[in-house]
Amino acid sequence: MVEIHPILPQAYGYGYVMGLGAAFALLMIGVTFILSKYVGEHQDSEHFSTASRSVKTGLISSAVVSSWTWPGTLLTSSGMAYNYGVCGSTWYAFAFTIQITFFSVIALEVKRKSPGAHTVVEVIKARFGPVAHWVFLFYGLGTNVIISAMLLLGGCQAISVVTGMHIVAASMLLPLGVWAYTVTGGLKSTFLSDWIHSVIIYIIILTTVFVAYCGSSKIGSIDRMYDLLTAVSKTHPSAGHEGSYLTFSNRIALFNGWNIVVGGFSTVFCDPSYGQKAIAAKPLAAMKGYFAGGICWLIIPWALGTAASLSCLALMSDPGSPTYPDPVPTTLVNEGIPMLYGMFDLMGKPGAAAGMLMVWLAATSATSSELIGFSSVMTYDVYRTYIKPDATGKELVKVSHIFVTFFAIAMGALTVVFNYIGITISWIITFIGIALGPAVFAITLALFWRKTTALGMIVGPVLSTIIAIIGWCVSAKTLYGAVNKDTLGEQYSCAVGNFVGMFGSLILIVGISLIKPDAEPYDFSQLNSHFILGDDATTEEFEKTHFNSPEEEKKLKRASTIAIVVSFVIFFILIFLVPMPMYGQNYIFSKKFFRGWVIVIMIWLILAACFIIFYPIYESREVLVTLYKVMSGKQAAKEPILLSAQNTRQDSDEKNVALVDVKTEDVVS
Repeated sequence: MVEIHPILPQAYGYGYVMGLGAAFALLMIGVTFILSKYVGEHQDSEHFSTASRSVKTGLISSAVVSSWTWPGTLLTSSGMAYNYGVCGSTWYAFAFTIQITFFSVIALEVKRKSPGAHTVVEVIKARFGPVAHWVFLFYGLGTNVIISAMLLLGGCQAISVVTGMHIVAASMLLPLGVWAYTVTGGLKSTFLSDWIHSVIIYIIILTTVFVAYCGSSKIGSIDRMYDLLTAVSKTHPSAGHEGSYLTFSNRIALFNGWNIVVGGFSTVFCDPSYGQKAIAAKPLAAMKGYFAGGICWLIIPWALGTAASLSCLALMSDPGSPTYPDPVPTTLVNEGIPMLYGMFDLMGKPGAAAGMLMVWLAATSATSSELIGFSSVMTYDVYRTYIKPDATGKELVKVSHIFVTFFAIAMGALTVVFNYIGITISWIITFIGIALGPAVFAITLALFWRKTTALGMIVGPVLSTIIAIIGWCVSAKTLYGAVNKDTLGEQYSCAVGNFVGMFGSLILIVGISLIKPDAEPYDFSQLNSHFILGDDATTEEFEKTHFNSPEEEKKLKRASTIAIVVSFVIFFILIFLVPMPMYGQNYIFSKKFFRGWVIVIMIWLILAACFIIFYPIYESREVLVTLYKVMSGKQAAKEPILLSAQNTRQDSDEKNVALVDVKTEDVVS
């Protein structure tokens, strides 16, 4: 058995977790202070949880890229590339992109029908009542907790393996820096940190790809990589056609891809942090941002796996390989370590350090989103709904801070538990769709189908989860002879659980709603009247949640139709048109085809990086000019107009805020 030693000193681990964490926290706290003092971003309860619903397309796109770039994105996709070759990271990238593009439809519907909502779970309460709300609190918070643990688990396991830092120390210290700037700046600071993280990650991946295929003394060309992968397939064959790593004809990879397709929907649709980004966006920016973010995100696991993990695989027989002359052990492959080993093979310790920086950025960025998602649900769906309905804005901010702090500590503790019971990020990705996938169609039907009933929403998802878990366990016993952690993580048993959970929910909800319908189909025009803004909100925040002009509504409806069509087209291209013909024909890449494949990846990566890096700056040019003028004394700082400073009243019977003597104007699109 190969003996594994850390390839970086332990100081690197503590340097990332504590040093970089503190430096980044101070940077983001400073940015938040500047925006508050000079740009007039009032740090009220609405701004903390929804960024005043004013975020533009560029920042939404970079936030989607950053939030979806989990440690699992970098590590699991790379593990799949190491196991299955070119199809591994491609299946991961394709399968996890379609959830983002489909969620653009959900994001737009939230902006159309409930612009005053603070969380997606709050929408369920407004339409279906408290019992259905409790059910979806389970799904929302359950997704939140599992994803958060997976984020930290992947990052901390990688830090521990590569640097030797104790995983308990990494798990408990890593959330501290994230907590500091999240509790200070709220959701807006998360968006800004997402952009910075995305910029750095794209630069590192660009460097890795071009070193692997253009500059490395060990590989240095596409043709050389092809020859090395062909040689490895003879000494250590894959499960693909003829043992090749240059084919899509791999049944295990196919089932893994489909498990990701189905299970991945729950990690987007049910995750409160994704709903927060949709709510924070300007109306059309919600759709555009998710589409652009999805297309730009796709290339990250695709390019990284094709460069770093294939390099690790191709250089297996190189004496400089960390596991020479053996392949990377299965346990470490499941933890995604081939990506870090591949960067070490290509660039030495600087490469491994750059890989660790990406993992750290991925863990901290997504963790910030999860902290805000959890605190928003607990603040608005639990505290203000069931404990203190008349809470003031200051109280809401205080409670949000408390829940951000609590969850940062709880995430670290749960990560330690998962590590010691032997759970890996690959296992969690397959499990989450089985347990929480039934909520995907429930959320979709709640926003699109007027005939959906509360009974269907209460019974359908819960029953589907129970049936899915039973099917998961029975298939593990039938197909693999036992029910344990290993057999439950196998592709076929996971496929049964995922498909039963997700599509069983659709059948049950629709069936129950048709068998016992409501007296009248739901009127979506009533939905937004259920949401109350904090008493510290500004007039601008109020207008963005209550005034939709007919022209704006027409524009949003047309955009919704376009989003649905484009989402299905992308789904067909990525899941059927590209991979399935190559799978069915047992096609093994020729050298010419592989050359074209890598060139397409390079071009796509450059375009995505340019968009994410520069477009948010272009969109924010007016804010930057204003900031310069205010800081140089050429212009006075903008003072927000509070609703409490106007003639306002709260109609407690209808639980709605009405603004008196303020002219109704169109929403700024």
